[in-house]
Amino acid sequence: MVAWEPIQETITYIENNLACDLNVEILAHRVYLSPYYFQRLFNRLVNKNIAEYIKLRRLAKAAKLLKESDLSILAIAIKCGFQSHSHFTKVFKNVYTITPSEYRDSNIHLDFFVQPDLSLNYSFIEEGKPYIVDDMVIEINEYECKEDIQFIGKSTISLVSQIGEAKVNQLTSLWDDFEIDQNQAGVDILTPCEDTNYFDYFVGIESKENPFNLETRIMPKGSYVVCRYEAEDFETLVNVALYKASQYLYERWLPQHHLIPEPLLVQKYFQPFSKNCYIELWAKIQPAKI
Repeated sequence: MVAWEPIQETITYIENNLACDLNVEILAHRVYLSPYYFQRLFNRLVNKNIAEYIKLRRLAKAAKLLKESDLSILAIAIKCGFQSHSHFTKVFKNVYTITPSEYRDSNIHLDFFVQPDLSLNYSFIEEGKPYIVDDMVIEINEYECKEDIQFIGKSTISLVSQIGEAKVNQLTSLWDDFEIDQNQAGVDILTPCEDTNYFDYFVGIESKENPFNLETRIMPKGSYVVCRYEAEDFETLVNVALYKASQYLYERWLPQHHLIPEPLLVQKYFQPFSKNCYIELWAKIQPAKI
């Protein structure tokens, strides 16, 4: 058994038993590891200690139930492994800055800490061949963009440290003024700010004209690696698959191919909210040094 397999087994067990007592000794014993080594290995592979990870996944399940069920907050708390209504409310507010009842009655979008699929980190995806992994289908190709492409829209600034973390998502409200039809791709573009603690987040649509005097961004011509992926539904696509695909592209596939990305990521959303929705990540590649 390779090192990541017992941790992936633990991740699956946790997800199926969030209401149960999940202490380190029990989890380590299940995969025949010492508690000390188990905790070190888990932290290294998941980038969270075991207690923090369990808390964040319990909150993710609870948040889903708050929106999709009529269960009382107490019932949700117990179902997700919290000791009481007050304990659940305290933990929820500490992470998301709002209470469970406030979230249930709002249109606020929360980002969850995604359940990782460690096998993806050790997979080699061949260019041009679809690869099925966990809850998505992913395909990677290289593409030469022959001319600059203009997008119009609006932007905001966000903290780099919050990418992939559990939080209230303040970025989704930028999409409220855009109505994307099925024949049009919505985009968001991420570029670094002068202060490297922040990035510029732009949303919009492709357009050669700018009749409403919106902000503009240019996707420059050049060489790109395009990572296309699909999921079962739009919620899974943007809340889970997006993070997994971008992490794999930048942390595994590009380094494996000795390709260096420029500080620009374009994410194109096709047929959003339909069963045929998919996303393309466009990473611009630096020219090879001669």
